[in-house]
Amino acid sequence: MRIASIKHAVPSRRITNESIIRMVRDHNRARLSGDQLNRLEKDLEAGLVSAGTETRHQLDHGEKAIDFAVRTAQSALEEAAIAPSEVEFLIYAGVGRGWVEPATGAAVQAALGLTNATAFDIMDGCASWLRALHVAATYIRAGAYRRGLIVNCECGLEGYAALDFDAVEQLNHRFAMFTIGEAATATVVTDKPGGNPYFAFHTFGEHLELCTIPLPTAPLFSLGAGDPRCAPGKFFARSRELFTTTIRKIVETFESDPRLRQGRYDICFGHNASEKACDVVARKLGLTHIFFSTHRGYGNTVAAAVPLGMSLALDEGKLRRGDKVLIIVGSAGITVGFATFTF
Repeated sequence: MRIASIKHAVPSRRITNESIIRMVRDHNRARLSGDQLNRLEKDLEAGLVSAGTETRHQLDHGEKAIDFAVRTAQSALEEAAIAPSEVEFLIYAGVGRGWVEPATGAAVQAALGLTNATAFDIMDGCASWLRALHVAATYIRAGAYRRGLIVNCECGLEGYAALDFDAVEQLNHRFAMFTIGEAATATVVTDKPGGNPYFAFHTFGEHLELCTIPLPTAPLFSLGAGDPRCAPGKFFARSRELFTTTIRKIVETFESDPRLRQGRYDICFGHNASEKACDVVARKLGLTHIFFSTHRGYGNTVAAAVPLGMSLALDEGKLRRGDKVLIIVGSAGITVGFATFTF
């Protein structure tokens, strides 16, 4: 399998930390006292500075997520010189979506006019794109398909934010949502040889409740009592525990895999949950000099983070054909995933 092209697009509205803090303060002006509002503002600002979040993008009025997905996919297909009729499968990989049923991939397939393609979704939180790349590589290696398209559109995520604060302490499990940025990406894969991809995934399900966006039916599937602070349809994360546990699992898994540990890489891309997380992982694995980060300018773009980074690195001339690439993701689940390939 080879990545023939990779493209990204972001919504037009650029959001600063000051905009986020002002929105939260204005939204809760009638709910909290002046002292509480000041504490909330101070704690939110300190958290964003610590995370390394500076700016991110969100849909502006009149913008629709599907338009960014389609525009990005069309650009990727054009660069790869592949006609819509030649695409044999489409995988939609991401958290941003319009439905639980049907597959969001069906909407993208119809909008692009991929008349000969089957379409479906892969959902594994922030690891979704890497999971989709693994599935695509497996299909192509098996000879089932020759050309495919992976699309994600992590847009419209603002609705997952719980903005009504009854106490400043609620920021502890809502903070991560305020680092989220929006982006769409499209990746064209083909059966052209030379990529030699290697994938490794591990899931530690005992930590599944550290980061969730639950459905109303979640209590029926919970292994325990669940966290009462976790509301249906709203992003919830025990950020400190999630941060330390995921990083530990990433490091342990990498160091226990000889193929990953002994590899020589030209550039590394990771899930950019925060700039701080990127710095810690890169330092612990000795990858600081090759780690390409996007968080400061784009925030946590969920499953779009890795392909966004690759697209930006291509634009900046930092990713070139023939480069040996390492990908590292940590996701809710907890899932950690790795890939190596020649670009």
